[in-house]
Amino acid sequence: MLHRLTADRAGFKTLEFRPGLNIILATRADSGEQDSKSASERRSRNGAGKSSIIDLVHFLLGGKPEGALTVPTLAEWNFTLDLDIGPKRLEVMRSVANAKKVLVRSPQFGADVVPNTQWCKRLGEEWFGLREKRGNGDVTYRQLFSYFSRRKRDGGLDSPTRTFRNQPTASSETSLAHLFGLDAELVRRLHQAKAALKETKAAQSALATLDKAEAEGSKRADLEAQLEAQIASVKLGRDRLAERIENFNVLPAFRELERELATLNQDSRDLSDRDVIDQEAIDVNTRALEAEILTDAPDIARLFDEARIVFPDLVTVRFEEVQRFHEKLLENRQSHLQSEIAAAHRRIANRVPLRERIEARRRDITRSLRASGPADELLRLRDELAGRESELKHLQGRLQEARKLEERAEYLDREVEEAVRALRQDRRERSTIVNSASRTFSEISERLYEKPGQLVISATERGLSFQPQTPADGSAGVMSMEVFCFDLTLATLAQNRGEGPGFIIHDSHLFEPVDGRQFARALQIAADFSASTGIQYVALLNSDELARAESEGDANFADYVLETKLSDTPDGGLFGMRFD
Repeated sequence: MLHRLTADRAGFKTLEFRPGLNIILATRADSGEQDSKSASERRSRNGAGKSSIIDLVHFLLGGKPEGALTVPTLAEWNFTLDLDIGPKRLEVMRSVANAKKVLVRSPQFGADVVPNTQWCKRLGEEWFGLREKRGNGDVTYRQLFSYFSRRKRDGGLDSPTRTFRNQPTASSETSLAHLFGLDAELVRRLHQAKAALKETKAAQSALATLDKAEAEGSKRADLEAQLEAQIASVKLGRDRLAERIENFNVLPAFRELERELATLNQDSRDLSDRDVIDQEAIDVNTRALEAEILTDAPDIARLFDEARIVFPDLVTVRFEEVQRFHEKLLENRQSHLQSEIAAAHRRIANRVPLRERIEARRRDITRSLRASGPADELLRLRDELAGRESELKHLQGRLQEARKLEERAEYLDREVEEAVRALRQDRRERSTIVNSASRTFSEISERLYEKPGQLVISATERGLSFQPQTPADGSAGVMSMEVFCFDLTLATLAQNRGEGPGFIIHDSHLFEPVDGRQFARALQIAADFSASTGIQYVALLNSDELARAESEGDANFADYVLETKLSDTPDGGLFGMRFD
């Protein structure tokens, strides 16, 4: 439950909340002109800061600064929210300038500054029973909290089951499973397996597109069989070439030259390896020498004097002897490093003539081999054989990858099937929860439309589906009222399990498309709902919208309006100033 929202600036409009329905009203400064404007024009104007209240609640409960909170003027402001966290009442204070830290005060434990990440972790544990994450796709505190404080800017009013635009189905279903008391881990497992299967199928498709060499109109087998056939064909060609090479007659001199060429190639590689080792030694010793030169010498005189004072009987050596000893030590060290560097340079230089002789001999042998017809043919055949071997390895690698992908796809298919069975079983075993949710939604929608709506919760191969539907009576604002009924339903189920923040916040955007009669009914349902469940309901409304609801719905909600009111005058908004 929320108790108080304030800031450390005099212009801020402090809000004092109370149990039950809380209506925060924003009045219009141009009341004389608004009668001449259309309803849609009147409802679109909002300079009082109602949406900023939601942004502040999100910010103080672990969210990032958004909306008006991104204005530099507010960066140094300290905002404070007094609320209940479980059975404890505490205050949380946070500023945009130091958003990574949160000050938490409570009568029992005093004040404590904690990282915002730790604050979110604590709220997740207290409100939603969250512990350590089990892996990618697991529910998070911020995802769950957004269902209790939706924002139009994020697209939170566009769908009952999503709190932001383009929210992945896996994210919404996993979050809702947790909020409704179903097994969110089963939902996460199903969507993880489906995502992995989708990736594997895409990899299989990409691998298959590489195989486009067959003649047009030829019959296509599955990828694995096609690759096996290609490998058999390439192997046959390779074996034929190997047999020709084995039976190829070359004079002994050419065989000896080939063996000598192989030896020379190995010698050249050995020389290069030794050059690399010596060059690394040069680099290491050079850096060590530079460090010796650049390092400041210790203050020997000061150390000597201090030692003579502390140990007068032990210090008998003269300062000059100590100084000479230290200098000699440095000279020896530098001389050793320079000697190592010079030796490595000499070894590299000594190899140059040998490398030149090897390269010259290699060129001679190559010319001799290619000058002969039989040897040239042998080299050509060996090049062709090497090409066949390379093609064979490539095809074998593709075949191995294709088999791995097929095995993984089969495994993931089984995982998806098993996850769907487990999800359906959990849905059946928790039918009491599902029935309670459906009944609650029907009761709320019945009061709105005089005919009950439906909340269908089904477990299929696509996932855990939540489908709220209010009676289709052709009235405007059907989606808004589905969101209204859905939020009250999930808050009720969470409250029954001892979870949730204990409040819901809806702003005027939710009620704008709704006719005045249903608007009044929704507010009365919110008041009765708060009284029966103990969940605080906060409605952020424009004064003309509330007047419309009271007039068309023949109701009076004055008792629920908070004393602090906002307006769109320059100093009447939430922060007491304009930012434009």
